[in-house]
Amino acid sequence: MDEKETVDVDIDGDIGRFVESYASFNKVVNKIQRQYLTLKETYTRQSEELQSVNKTLQSLMQENRAVTEFLNSILNSLSSGVIAMDTEGKISHMNPAARQMLGIDDERYERGELGYADVMHPVEHPECSAMAAMRRSCVVENGEMIVKTGCGTTLMLAVSTSFLKNRGGEIIGAVELFQDVSKLKRMEDQLSQMKVLASLGEMAASIAHEVRNPLSGIGGFASLLARDLEDDPDKKIMADKIVEGVSSINQTIQTLLDFARREKLEKNGVDINKYLDSLLDEFTEMNGFKSAEHRIERRLEAADDISVDLDPRLFRQVVFNFVKNGLEAGNDNCRVKVTARSLPLATAQKEYGDRLQLSGTETLAEVIIEDNGAGIEKDDLDKLFSPFYSNKENGIGLGLSIAWKIIKAHGGDVAARSESGKGTKFSIVLPARNG
Repeated sequence: MDEKETVDVDIDGDIGRFVESYASFNKVVNKIQRQYLTLKETYTRQSEELQSVNKTLQSLMQENRAVTEFLNSILNSLSSGVIAMDTEGKISHMNPAARQMLGIDDERYERGELGYADVMHPVEHPECSAMAAMRRSCVVENGEMIVKTGCGTTLMLAVSTSFLKNRGGEIIGAVELFQDVSKLKRMEDQLSQMKVLASLGEMAASIAHEVRNPLSGIGGFASLLARDLEDDPDKKIMADKIVEGVSSINQTIQTLLDFARREKLEKNGVDINKYLDSLLDEFTEMNGFKSAEHRIERRLEAADDISVDLDPRLFRQVVFNFVKNGLEAGNDNCRVKVTARSLPLATAQKEYGDRLQLSGTETLAEVIIEDNGAGIEKDDLDKLFSPFYSNKENGIGLGLSIAWKIIKAHGGDVAARSESGKGTKFSIVLPARNG
């Protein structure tokens, strides 16, 4: 009996301890449950906040993407060139207009390996470049710089440079904005030349009229004197020279009047090949060069119908002037080649660029007159069409000026290329009839 009672007492103690342990466990469980509920509430609240932040972030990213696309659209549509770079000259952005102007291949740009020195090659005024501006820490506004492009051509650019800065005001890069003003400069030069020609023309006409009247009297009296001196040959020779001198001065005066005259064009539609062919036949018959027919080479594209509206009488003067100059440019071995062809406007723009003011017609007529003479020095090329410039001993320097004026009156243009000792090439372009 004593043993049984002892066992019962131990069981009661165990049960008591179990109850205490269970109660303690329940407290822990309840505490964990409360913590879990609190954590769940916190997680739910933070999850909602995170979702809200994510939505805001996505919205900002969409806005940022839209702004970036909008800015890129603006940059891509600009006709001005834009280059953005860091302080080391590494290019981060270069819009299509800049790549096209500077002759940069798109694939080369997209590889991201280009530096400023790889795309911009200043020939004149390098101090206006963006790299020079960063070295001086001085912005550039409306500077002018002549550069050589990747295609080998030269352009005059109007450039402006501003700096990119961080929050601390430190320069971290630069943005260069530039425009091709080569054509504008050429138009300004031609306008200036036309004003000079007009002023000189008015002055020449006034002088010519004043001189011609007394000169006619001198010529008349000299002719009478020569007739009366038939019995005195020595004196008659002197009188004849006076007559020849008066005739030469009259010819010069006529040239001055031609230069001063404002031509009124009487245009007709002509086949440029047939027209040039007949002109060269006429020139061969009337000029004083020996064997001229063997010294003029014709390469006229007879299969290519090129119809042009021009004044046949005035343009005859242009062709005769260039051919005659070509034959006089060298010795008896000098040859002149005349070429005519139709030229699509796009091809002409690619070949001539800004060297010529090309017509807006779809097709142009190109006439090339080139010789194998002594050529023209590079420094003299820009003066060729200036009035009173001549490299001939007795020339008055108006022939090419008159030719230039007639060509411009026809809506065309002319360019000269030459190397000393390698001949000269004149390229005339005229608007052709389309269709």
